Amino acid sequence: MSDISQETATSIDNHDLSGSLARRPLPEVIAERITATIANGSLSAGDRLPSEPDLAKQLQVGRTSLREALRKLATLGVIEVVRGKGTFVCEPPVDDPTTEYVQWGVAEGFALTEVLEARMSLEATAAGLACVRASDDEARELRRLCAVHDDARNGAGLDVLVRTDEEFHEAIVHAAHNVALTGLYKPLVPEMLEFRRRRLALPRFSERSDDHAYIVEAIERRDPTAARHAVIRHLWIFYQEVRAVAAPTGDGEGEPPETVDIFL
Repeated sequence: MSDISQETATSIDNHDLSGSLARRPLPEVIAERITATIANGSLSAGDRLPSEPDLAKQLQVGRTSLREALRKLATLGVIEVVRGKGTFVCEPPVDDPTTEYVQWGVAEGFALTEVLEARMSLEATAAGLACVRASDDEARELRRLCAVHDDARNGAGLDVLVRTDEEFHEAIVHAAHNVALTGLYKPLVPEMLEFRRRRLALPRFSERSDDHAYIVEAIERRDPTAARHAVIRHLWIFYQEVRAVAAPTGDGEGEPPETVDIFL
């Protein structure tokens, strides 16, 4: 079993965690960043993690949050704490959704980032247009689809989760009443299918998809700026996760700019 290299330590260090903190518990974010570093090959089975003080310093997080993250990873069988020797990487658990998601992201990430960038641009535009073009019936339908997807989280199964998520986002695009925009968006839907399935299969996925209501509220208020921002901030979480595993240097991390000028 070999010690972790400086290069690998830097890879972990470069995952800026600040962008995810506003929406998700810090220990969960730390655990997923370490899992991503293992799944993308920077860490292998048998490698030793840095000491707790060093790892906390590299990640710029408190040791209490780090300990909780490490306990979670140990419970999942991702790492093993050997008393008096340190913390070591284990063989990845069989059929672990998080590990499978990260490994898939490593293989597909670069292509998927382009699809997500196109999707953010189109959906943000659609949400803004929906604020001024959607009928009251269409706004009520968005609210209904939001509730249906929320209900599907309670054991409805992965297929239903994927379908209700697709229906909600497609309804936003249709509410824009722009034929050209709809034509550009439709080819992205099948491209996003595998991503949706893998993301919605993750543990605690409901915390990753709780922004639908904010999008609906902005459209109901007929506030285009708020609607566009709500869409970008919802999708940016998934975008930065894909970039984190596709580009281990940390590119794509962090919150979107306040003006999200690149997409709006």
